[in-house]
Amino acid sequence: MKKIATLVLCTLALFAVYACDNSIDKVFDDQTLIEFQPAVLNSNAVGRTYPIISSGNSVTANATVTAQVNLVGRQRSSDLTVQVFPDPTSTTAPTSSYTLANGGSVVIPAGMSTGTLTMMVARATSATATLANVVLVIDSTSADFKPSQNYKRIGYSIRQ
Repeated sequence: MKKIATLVLCTLALFAVYACDNSIDKVFDDQTLIEFQPAVLNSNAVGRTYPIISSGNSVTANATVTAQVNLVGRQRSSDLTVQVFPDPTSTTAPTSSYTLANGGSVVIPAGMSTGTLTMMVARATSATATLANVVLVIDSTSADFKPSQNYKRIGYSIRQ
């Protein structure tokens, strides 16, 4: 019985030693991904795979919404341009109620891992105006990067 207990303990100790993988110097070089920072920080809206954030536009003022765009992977030695566009199947706001700065083009400077997207939202027509959504998507047709599947969309709720 002592031999069996000793054999079992030695086997468990051996498994414990092999389970400790100390190679923590793993570098993420496989592919370059782009993601929205607000999508990483906010939980998804009910029934959707992305968060919807209030833009804060009112009847007295326009709103400027900024979203950080992250480069996940090795930093580049040259600028990386990422195209962002409204998703036509999910966006319910008319195009006259918002404008993407630079046509939705976001530049991540060389040696950096973040860029900024700016969206200007028009004033609301009334304090009780209906809410509409602007859903932004990272372009997936580039050969330089791929959008992160979990964080490639971000939605903003605006008053029309």
